[in-house]
Amino acid sequence: MKTYWIAIGLALLVVWSFVSWFPGSRGPLGPAPEFSLENLDGRTVTLVELRGKVILVDFWASWCGPCRSTFPDVQALAARHADEGLVLLVVDLDRNPEAARTYMEEHGFAAEFVLYGSLDAARAVKNAYKVGGIPHTVLIDREGQMRYSGHPERLGEEDLAPWL
Repeated sequence: MKTYWIAIGLALLVVWSFVSWFPGSRGPLGPAPEFSLENLDGRTVTLVELRGKVILVDFWASWCGPCRSTFPDVQALAARHADEGLVLLVVDLDRNPEAARTYMEEHGFAAEFVLYGSLDAARAVKNAYKVGGIPHTVLIDREGQMRYSGHPERLGEEDLAPWL
């Protein structure tokens, strides 16, 4: 039985290593699924209301170590290009939205772009975007087409440039 669990652990490690190094999908990936979620301040945010802007959707949770590691770079990327129409939306996959609020406040990030609604609602958006694991970032162009889907560390300035 011990050998079985070691084999499972090694298989998961290989899969995780592959996923974390996978460059992500680029190019026309189809239309972004529409969604509507409340932000942490209780205001409903819909994807359709942001049409005409370039959107980064970051799937994230405060308990996720890799998410906490990559989020400052995702947030900085979004901040650098905010004047060019780039909007960051964070789909929070915590069990309790207060965990995300606490993390954002402790690290000096604004919470109004963190979307939750409920864990079921956030998971429904995650499933609509076919996100397996987190962290995961999706780039949506001004016409609502997905242009990148993958690990946030693999999203660079060169991926954004054509759409800004």
